[in-house]
Amino acid sequence: MSAEHALRDQLLRLHRRELALRLRAGRAVDPRALEGFVYRGTALGMPRVVERLTWRTFQKAFWRHPESGRVLGWNVRLHQDGLDAPSRPKTTRAGDPMTTWYYELRSVETATLPSSWPQELRHSLVIDYARGNNPALDTVQWVKDPLVDVGDGSGDHLLGVSYLVLPGLYVPTPTFFCLEREAPISFVPARVGTEGSAPWAALSAGERRLAEQIFDAILAVDEDGALPAFARLDHAGFWRALQSGTAPHVAAGLRATIHALNLAPLALSGVHRPLAVLSREQRIACLARLAHSERYELRQMVATAKILACFAYFEHDQVRGQLGGAASAQETERPWAA
Repeated sequence: MSAEHALRDQLLRLHRRELALRLRAGRAVDPRALEGFVYRGTALGMPRVVERLTWRTFQKAFWRHPESGRVLGWNVRLHQDGLDAPSRPKTTRAGDPMTTWYYELRSVETATLPSSWPQELRHSLVIDYARGNNPALDTVQWVKDPLVDVGDGSGDHLLGVSYLVLPGLYVPTPTFFCLEREAPISFVPARVGTEGSAPWAALSAGERRLAEQIFDAILAVDEDGALPAFARLDHAGFWRALQSGTAPHVAAGLRATIHALNLAPLALSGVHRPLAVLSREQRIACLARLAHSERYELRQMVATAKILACFAYFEHDQVRGQLGGAASAQETERPWAA
């Protein structure tokens, strides 16, 4: 055991159950104690076969944006030279450190978390990747890391774990990590300070098509009925409004919901295929089964998709007119975009 990394070495010997207890017993940390520094990260509690496929060591940086005041951050990829070797960042062609997985550091009170978030982690900070400038399809946007101080309270030694957060629920992962304060920040990637359109709101064309298939099956409006079928309407206005006026957690939650619902039928007896490859009738039947599932999270995802499907459908003057609604979609508020 090296004296310099004694606490890290102690954490490396702990089982994930013990790491979870240390996380819950950790101290709250002031974000001001972290800002301006790069931390050396070490993955904890992972099987050796997983360690060989991922990063054992990495860096995390915490930087306060001078204009917005937000505490932003990023990961730095390191050459895997060994636990006690000096940090040696991988570099881009321009010679800059290779950065990835951008985030914002938030308090539990300001982070977008499910109401079921563990009470014993209410004192933690939260590394929120949904608030970082990540690619639109990067699944890291569904991840949030609670972070606590496991040292003397100075912010020099931190412990965290990754949670997969979906609408209305969270799923713990085995990805624990410790952070050791290493050095002042000497490089800030241009991407981290970019303000503007939120990348989490810009669903791809394929994601929009998948969402519309789900919305159509949930509403199940007959082709030959008095009302137009969902698929026969142009929903470009709904998507434009979602991208430009929606709170980040709504758009990020929709992305997670549509992908989860697309894969959910893989676990249904007699189906075992994604929604996207099923016929319309099969999608309607699958979603009806999921809506009555014993699993709360599946019922909640169908309910979320149903609410948004109704907003997308009833925004159309044609639909509202046939139902006797006088106001146009442009004259009414969009509560889902609040």
